[in-house]
Amino acid sequence: MSVTPPERARLSELVRTPYIGVLTYPKISLRTARSRITQLEKLNVDVLVFEGKTRLGRLGILGLGTVSVVVKAEAESRVYALKIRRTDANRPSMDGEWKLTSYANRLGIGPALESHSRDFILMQALEYTELYDWFKGLRGPGSRSSAREMVHVVLNQCRKLDIMGLDHGQLSNLRKHAVVAGGRPWLIDFESASLARKPKNVTAAAQNLLIGGRMSSLVRRLIGAKETKPLLTLLGEYKEENSDIAYSRLLDFVGVAGKKH
Repeated sequence: MSVTPPERARLSELVRTPYIGVLTYPKISLRTARSRITQLEKLNVDVLVFEGKTRLGRLGILGLGTVSVVVKAEAESRVYALKIRRTDANRPSMDGEWKLTSYANRLGIGPALESHSRDFILMQALEYTELYDWFKGLRGPGSRSSAREMVHVVLNQCRKLDIMGLDHGQLSNLRKHAVVAGGRPWLIDFESASLARKPKNVTAAAQNLLIGGRMSSLVRRLIGAKETKPLLTLLGEYKEENSDIAYSRLLDFVGVAGKKH
């Protein structure tokens, strides 16, 4: 797949086509664009960088979700990821996502937050590989150990969120919500997270990783866990108990029990 060549736009250029189409996606609005430029100025953002595999028209972007558009941004000579609230988003501001991502950050989970406003979140930019592609790239001696450790760290992050009572809400699709950067996994996009519902992070992630997700057969082969029935039993026990003991039994089956978190 070809990647769209990057384009850079200073704030004064964001009222022009095609940049305004990203800034106020999906409905172009000059009034909204001007309001958002004012917010970007207060966040010390100087330039938006349009690059990435996802496209809006001719422009490359980092991602497109139901709540936001994600692009690269430069602020005070540093590169960040910028989440832009869609104008048709089902929430009036980015305050809720900022708050919930902040909770995850306290546990060392998720990209580090920098600043935010009503319509933006500025955060750490990750040069990442999708989790599925990372598993597909494992070859040769040490592959089993590496795969088990990756599963271990993903599940440990999920366990920490479960203990905290924060449900990510979208970990049944790890392809979009777990990436590998700097040799370790990152859970991203807490836009659907909640402290009000029962957390299901471990069960959702383990189901996707090991039982029914796109990468599950590959991951089971890599870690040496051929059967799914024992996994289902262990996940049922964990769901019922939500205890360290039940979680340890799951890790033991995966083959990572006793390793450092």
